[in-house]
Amino acid sequence: MTPTLRPFAPADGEALLLIHRAAIQAIPDTLYSGKERESWLAGRAAEDYARAAEGGEYLTVAEFDGTPRGFSGRQMHEGAVGEIVGLYVDPAAQGQGIARALLAAAELALFEDGALRITVTASLAARGFYAAQGYTETGPDRHETRGGLALPVVRMEKTRSALRPDGTPWRNFYGRRKGKKLRPAQQRDMDQLHATIAPKGVTRAENPERTPLGLPALFGRDAPVWLEIGFGGGEHLFHQARTYPEVGLIGCEPFINGVAQLLSKMREDRLENVRIHPGDARDLLEVLPEASLDRAFLLYPDPWPKTRHHRRRFANPENFAMLARALKPGAHLRVATDIEDYVRHTLEVVHAMPEFEWTAEGPADWRAPWQDWTRTRYEAKAIREGRTPHYLTFRRL
Repeated sequence: MTPTLRPFAPADGEALLLIHRAAIQAIPDTLYSGKERESWLAGRAAEDYARAAEGGEYLTVAEFDGTPRGFSGRQMHEGAVGEIVGLYVDPAAQGQGIARALLAAAELALFEDGALRITVTASLAARGFYAAQGYTETGPDRHETRGGLALPVVRMEKTRSALRPDGTPWRNFYGRRKGKKLRPAQQRDMDQLHATIAPKGVTRAENPERTPLGLPALFGRDAPVWLEIGFGGGEHLFHQARTYPEVGLIGCEPFINGVAQLLSKMREDRLENVRIHPGDARDLLEVLPEASLDRAFLLYPDPWPKTRHHRRRFANPENFAMLARALKPGAHLRVATDIEDYVRHTLEVVHAMPEFEWTAEGPADWRAPWQDWTRTRYEAKAIREGRTPHYLTFRRL
């Protein structure tokens, strides 16, 4: 039987505490004494896991038949370094592949996020498990427990291979994931995101077979579907959702603070026709059904102005080919930018693609915004700084 993996929810705290305590207490006395194990667990409470999530740790829960049996925590750090913060399995459920499944999913997520190596501080009981999964020891260490003892542990790490487990190249991610600490209300919104409005089966960790999403099931009805790539603070996506309640909108944004801002607006306005993928839009494009989108938006994307960084621009043949596959014939792709070189770059990419045509018939068509447009913070900043917005519309042939 394969365990089901899902994101942590605040209601999991008590179950995770029980698993945590049982896993530590099951360590043999030959490795850590009873006193050391109690020191390890001293002061731990069910609320700790929600606080860890608020602090940037991503927790994954493994369950059988709806019952949590294990969990892991992971976190990205500066310098392309990921960390397995913890991995614990209920001793009564050991031997069923839970730890391997949790670790494989955490590794895949961290490597997809751009980690070039993953570190873990392993207990003496876990060092053999990590070694069997390809981790090498980099030195001894001491774990300072809440009970005041320093326990011997081992630092270990694993470097990213040249290819993913499925044989395809890893994809680099450029950009910020998180800014300032979220306010309590924003964190509550984020805690509910995965359980309510985030599409399931988008990442490779969730969906390694890349099975296409069912969009009618995602929105609970048949509806036109629009996609916004990199929605920033969500002003445009929010405006479109209110203007077109009959449309189902999917927004992609890896910057968690921007996602939280949009969720706050949605909660206050009770919008129900928006779904959010808080990650790389390319992952979503891979699993959208062919010819499933009625419209797409790419608004004020990062221009990556340095020539050596142009390959990082979202407007490139690979990404636009994925967009072309997902867009219906006749559907429009709208691109807005205040960077003239990005205009030229985008037109060059599209000109080489038989799947698209530029709809402009004269200068007014790229100088004037669309009739249902709303100004975003990025556009307001561009105008303040003396740059001219350009509005490009491409039709899927």
